[in-house]
Amino acid sequence: MAAVRQYTLRAHVVPNPAAHQDLARGFAGTTHALTAYACCLIEPSYQQYFPAVIYRDEEFSPRPGVHVVMTIALTDGEAEKCFVPGQRFTIWSDAVVGRTVRADGLVGYGVISRPRARAA
Repeated sequence: MAAVRQYTLRAHVVPNPAAHQDLARGFAGTTHALTAYACCLIEPSYQQYFPAVIYRDEEFSPRPGVHVVMTIALTDGEAEKCFVPGQRFTIWSDAVVGRTVRADGLVGYGVISRPRARAA
């Protein structure tokens, strides 16, 4: 059985301009600055969701935009398959669970810039 560890990933995020303030949970105002942290779902591929905590990355800003750090609990296989540099992902504020899991509340899009494993 694969061990689950906390992974810290750096990413560049483009907020969804149509996201309502209450859905964005951490994206504020017309400039969409990320404040404090946001708990959300990350979707690196169709209908594959991972809960994550996102907060603004003050240290990493080589180009304009919102640079963030995400913390996600993953197995080694998930980290290597879904969260490599250049991997694009969708950020959702919530999920609706019924017969199937469906994401709800589009917050924005991102791309992984640098993964970094963190000891569990």
